Amino acid sequence: MELEFIGRLWDFDDPIDQYYLHEYLIHRKYKKAIAQKQSSDRLDKFSRVFNDDLIELLNKREQTGSWFFAREKTRQYNSDIFENVSDDFCMCWKKTNNNYDTLIIHISSFAGHEGRLKSELTNINPKITNLPTDLLVVNEDPFRMPESVYPAYFLLGCSEENNSIEKMCNQIRSYIKKEYKHVVVLGDSKHAASTIRIAQELSDVVTNVFLTGGMTTYSWDKSPVVARYFKWHNRPKELEHQFLNITDIEIIYMVKAYNFKKMGLDDTLVDPMRYMKNYSFKVDYYYGKYDVDYISFLNYALQFESDNFKFHEVDYKISENQTHNIRPYVDRKLLPEYIKNL
Repeated sequence: MELEFIGRLWDFDDPIDQYYLHEYLIHRKYKKAIAQKQSSDRLDKFSRVFNDDLIELLNKREQTGSWFFAREKTRQYNSDIFENVSDDFCMCWKKTNNNYDTLIIHISSFAGHEGRLKSELTNINPKITNLPTDLLVVNEDPFRMPESVYPAYFLLGCSEENNSIEKMCNQIRSYIKKEYKHVVVLGDSKHAASTIRIAQELSDVVTNVFLTGGMTTYSWDKSPVVARYFKWHNRPKELEHQFLNITDIEIIYMVKAYNFKKMGLDDTLVDPMRYMKNYSFKVDYYYGKYDVDYISFLNYALQFESDNFKFHEVDYKISENQTHNIRPYVDRKLLPEYIKNL
């Protein structure tokens, strides 16, 4: 199946085409980062840091010929704050002598596909670490390949050792040594739907899910991104010069969703919000008022609103160019109050 992106056709049934589509998008990000650094226009702090990190990352890849130089960085963590790192280097526990009655299971996410390669194992806001809770950090191994599938939004587990939702959640269970009053699964962005799937797998212990807006389905057949793309792709001849406004993240999302379909992943994995009625834990979904990039995913999720699935609009944006990421405000203002009021 050939699909058109960035003015050229890419064969989604050809793994080499998928590979070079990913490489093309990375290179395009690099050129944009260079142009922005050379521009006199002022960028917000998050964009400046992202550009600097990306350029450094790609320079090291060019010098070494692979991503594996980043392994030392991705396995780093502060041993004064965290302990009990799992054998697959995907999970670790916050050190504490307090007897908390709340546990947060933090499903880590990264800014951009390459973000997984420049973040430490404990890629987590200190505002969360300092909350009066126990804390388990859960990552996906950043070096699983191919990149057309991995990182797989945790749908295929977190590592080669724990290569399914079931195995990964069994490892999560091994950290839970007591009964808690509240167990909160916290996730965001590309892991919005998979955080719910993880909570479903752990539904006998999970009481709450705290989500920050993002991808709400990975189903090729039901995805609003895929539907919008094909509406454009199959446009009438008189509209053939119509521009498709699609982000790099959405393109990679389509690649993965198509591969998940070819792999035959169960609907309960790729579209877990559709099965929320079968579970009793509560979900609070916070979305940015100005987030235009993920509006179709929000609209998709709204159909599942219920007594146990609540939506909350957040009046915040980092800048005019950064409207999606509301986590700085959420982690600072909303999450502490949420935990306090459980």
